[in-house]
Amino acid sequence: MGTPGSMRTYNLTGSFSESLRDFFRRGEMIGMLIVDDLRRQYTHSLLGSFWLLVKPLLLLGLYGVLFGMVFQSRSGPGQTSWEYLLVLLTGLLPWLIFAEAISSATSAITANVGLVTKILFPIEILPVVKVLGTTASGLVGLLLLSIILVSMQYVGWALVLLPFLLAAQLAFMIGLAWTLSAINVAVRDTNQILPLALMVWMFLSPVVYTKEMVPQALATVFSMNPMTYFLDGYRMILLSGQPPALSLWVIVLVVSAVTFLLGFGVFHRMRIIIADLV
Repeated sequence: MGTPGSMRTYNLTGSFSESLRDFFRRGEMIGMLIVDDLRRQYTHSLLGSFWLLVKPLLLLGLYGVLFGMVFQSRSGPGQTSWEYLLVLLTGLLPWLIFAEAISSATSAITANVGLVTKILFPIEILPVVKVLGTTASGLVGLLLLSIILVSMQYVGWALVLLPFLLAAQLAFMIGLAWTLSAINVAVRDTNQILPLALMVWMFLSPVVYTKEMVPQALATVFSMNPMTYFLDGYRMILLSGQPPALSLWVIVLVVSAVTFLLGFGVFHRMRIIIADLV
């Protein structure tokens, strides 16, 4: 067990590149913490880990009834409710993974004050554990949808590209998680603002509609939204059965890499004051 002082000394040790290399060496520790976090979530629940399957099934059923049947929504001329439902789900499930991961990770530091202030611990992995743990749960729903689409012959060989798109989204989410979790230590209002910000971000993203439905006057604004490209990629792979365009991959990979590195940079610089602020 360390002291608050040793925690601060640990956080200040090493340059940005050294700290980043140290982070990538902590895969085993991150994996153990994810398993432990998931176990603690479901240990005392009646259904236990079965919730990993029940939750996405309930979400698929709820949104299927609400948008595909009750509202009878359309995303294009001559489109059936079932076709719109598939459009909705291929945007909604990746978005829910994103929103839930960011919401959970933002409070990762403030919710673990004991680890931050009392023992020698690499606190940069705490937001990552939350992002990966939440994503593992959300992936069940995306896997179920993929199985349905494969059985309906919507998906072809392009499905092999899905893990790469997911990996890029993970890097993007982890970068945001580092930034927001560090900011939340200094500005506790972040947790209160985040749900509203995510709601606005959702409506500015092609989740319940496609980018083709966006008015031309707003097209430039929507093109600046990174989630537009991620969601377009999911729909290209899962609905069109085609690989996303090279230009989309370039944007997704650049945005993910820049966000990841910037997020780590923000966290790295703020580690000096995190132990004092919590």
